[in-house]
Amino acid sequence: MRQAKRLFNLMAALGLTFSTLAHANYTPNLDGTGNWIKNQKNWQFNSAVSDEFNQPGNWQTPDTSKWNRYHPTGWLGNNSFTYSGNLAYTHQGNLVLEARNGANVGDKHTTGIASSKTAFKYGYFEVKAKAANNNIASSFWFFNRNPDNGHQFEIDVYEHFPYTGWNSQKKFKSNIHYFVWTQQDGNVDQIPWYESPVDMPNNGVVTDWHVYGVLRDEASIRFYVDGENVRTIWKSQVAPEYWPGDKSMPVILDILVYDWQQGANEPAQTYSFYYVDYFRVWN
Repeated sequence: MRQAKRLFNLMAALGLTFSTLAHANYTPNLDGTGNWIKNQKNWQFNSAVSDEFNQPGNWQTPDTSKWNRYHPTGWLGNNSFTYSGNLAYTHQGNLVLEARNGANVGDKHTTGIASSKTAFKYGYFEVKAKAANNNIASSFWFFNRNPDNGHQFEIDVYEHFPYTGWNSQKKFKSNIHYFVWTQQDGNVDQIPWYESPVDMPNNGVVTDWHVYGVLRDEASIRFYVDGENVRTIWKSQVAPEYWPGDKSMPVILDILVYDWQQGANEPAQTYSFYYVDYFRVWN
């Protein structure tokens, strides 16, 4: 794995194309003709914001020029978990997001988070990741909150939550949200039930390693798993005021427990680990 990542870094430094590695890295042929992404969009690999998580040593802080270890809004969690920056670290060439039984008095669970210091709009964004094998959400998402009115936009590339009815271990679940907050009702989603779980390609399971990508352009949000386009949401299908695709948003990688999880729905193991091998951006 590390040799492949070193080759990727060398090619990027030399300004070479990645068409010869497209199959190995599952980078999708987004225009359907075999041409690589930059030939369609003229997007270039952005090494300044991409990360291979290859910090020297183990249990290291992720690159502080690229990542924060807290939610972009300062949100600390819900009734079932609290974020802890200490539970997001690099280890053996991966970003590791850990969850464990609550470390603080009153916490059910304590979990890790990494959020990008850069806000992104259009581009192609890809991770190679392995979701936690537990009743816990391993997520890759974009989030934007308007500080003036509290309105929130969200793109969930995936929320892997194995072994439950609404997202089994063989389902890829993506979503978009537009929340309006009021003191009376809290956050109310204006696009209810927009989730659309689809089968993982090749009968895969979310707790194995996979390459996940999302393409955000002026007309659509397109989701990819191992190079296959598994879902597209077109801007024309969504009310303009609800559309999150035109918003600049930081990326969030996190592991968490939902506040509705109780009893058998809570994580079964004391410790959970969500691994991300790389985060790559073309824009």
